[in-house]
Formats: sequence, structure tokens, C-alpha cells
Amino acid sequence: MSQGPTALQKISQLYPQMSPSQQAVADAIMRDPQSAAFYNVAELAREASVSESTITRFATFLGYSGFPGLSRELQEMVRSRLTTGERFQLSRSVSKAEQQTVLAHFEEDVHNLGLMMERIDLNGVERIVDLLTAAKRIGIVSSRSAVSLGMFFDFYLNLLQKDTYLLSGEPRTVDRIHRLQPGDVMVGIGFARYSRFSVDCLAAGKKRGARIVVITDYPSSPLGTYADEILYTPTGIASHMDSYVAPLSLLTAILRAMSLKEADKATSVLQDLEESWQDLDIYYEP
Repeated sequence: MSQGPTALQKISQLYPQMSPSQQAVADAIMRDPQSAAFYNVAELAREASVSESTITRFATFLGYSGFPGLSRELQEMVRSRLTTGERFQLSRSVSKAEQQTVLAHFEEDVHNLGLMMERIDLNGVERIVDLLTAAKRIGIVSSRSAVSLGMFFDFYLNLLQKDTYLLSGEPRTVDRIHRLQPGDVMVGIGFARYSRFSVDCLAAGKKRGARIVVITDYPSSPLGTYADEILYTPTGIASHMDSYVAPLSLLTAILRAMSLKEADKATSVLQDLEESWQDLDIYYEP
């Protein structure tokens, strides 16, 4: 099935029909799409010398529900083509206009959380919670920087007494793939730039009959090829580093929903664990 026109193609095709102010926005994007992809509304309005409301009208003119939809598509296009070094250079060029501060980075994370809330598939979340709650065995695939998310998910699934194992790309974890049986669940966590290890693990898990749950950033993600269930969460900021605030929030929400689904069991397990922690003197007591 052929894909529709990209955002840049839409801008080129519709340019003659645009008002002068909309053409100014189009010019700003086409002049430097790599930077424009990571502008917020205020930054793009300043670059095009138009009002922020003009930016919103421009996005809807192109057929998006609002600026976040246009921004996501531009970021997907740019991030899929940039190397880590190029993304670092991009973050430096975006910062030239206005020195980025700690608060600005916080705002980008808030923006990502807003995007996730806007497009989250709540029915999909519920299905995934049911799938993980019923699963006998759960494999977690996450590599490179995303391994931190896999370790977090693995830690708290173990507190819920789930039989889990983490495949991180580290040589000792690779052979764990043979543990997968039909009916088990494999959770793949990965974002652009996508790890070949993660994609290959999901393919192997699918071949072995596991149900595949994927948490990723874009519909074009290669991890989605093998997914039975998929949730999207943005990670994009103007940096060579991804922001994992939104994916971490999503994983936390899934874990909390699983705990509430089996509240009595979770309470009993945590009480038993608390006794063990006290016996082993795990936590510092003043």
C-alpha cells in the first residue's frame, strides 16, 4: 500500500493556495526542515514572523488536527534520517536563537507527555494490562539507552511475582530467547534510532509463538512489524539524546494498572517482601 504525501510534499503542493502569512510559515519550514521539526509553536512563529495562531491554522490547512500532528510527522521524517552526531549538531543550531535552559527542557518533556495523552490508545493499554497480568512468562527486549526502561519494567514486574527475563543485547542475555513458549508475552521497547538486536529479537519471539507488545515512537518503527499490541510514546527533543520521561510514565501506568487488577495478591506479596527486606536490612533506618 502506497503511503500518502509527506508533510514537506503537502507544503509544496498547497503552497500556491496559502495566504501570505501561511507562506511565511512554509518558507521557514522548507528553509531548514531539520531545525523546524523541533521548534515549538512560539519558536516557529518567531522564525516565520507570524502569530502563534497562524501556526495552528497552517497545520490545520495542511490537514492535521493541530500543530502537534504536523510536528510529529516532521520529527519522524528528520529523526529517521539523522545520525547521532547530526542530531547533536541540530540541538546546537536550534539553541543558537535562544539559549536553552533547564526549564526549557522541562517544557519539552511536558510537551511530550501532552502528545502522548492526546494519542494514547486507552483500550490498547487495557488489553496490554490484561495480557501481562495473565502471562506466565514475560520477556523484555530493550537495548542501548532504552535498556534503562527495560530494567525498570523488569524490576517492578518481579515485585508482582512475574517470571521475567531481560534481553538487552549483552551476550549473556541472548540465549534466554529459547525460554519463550507459545502464549508467553514479549515486550519490545525501542525508539529511533532503532536497534537491530531489538528488531531481530521480536522477530524470533514471534516465530516461537509469543504474543508481542511494542512500545515505540512512530508508526513507521520497525518494531511495530511484529506487534500484536502497540503503544506510541514520543521521545523527541532537540538533542542528540532521547527523553524517556513519557515512556517511563507509560510503563509506570501499566504497572500500576496491573497492581490494581490483582490488588489483594499485590498487597500480600509486598507484605512478604517487606519482611524479607527488614530481615536482610535492605533499607537505611536512622
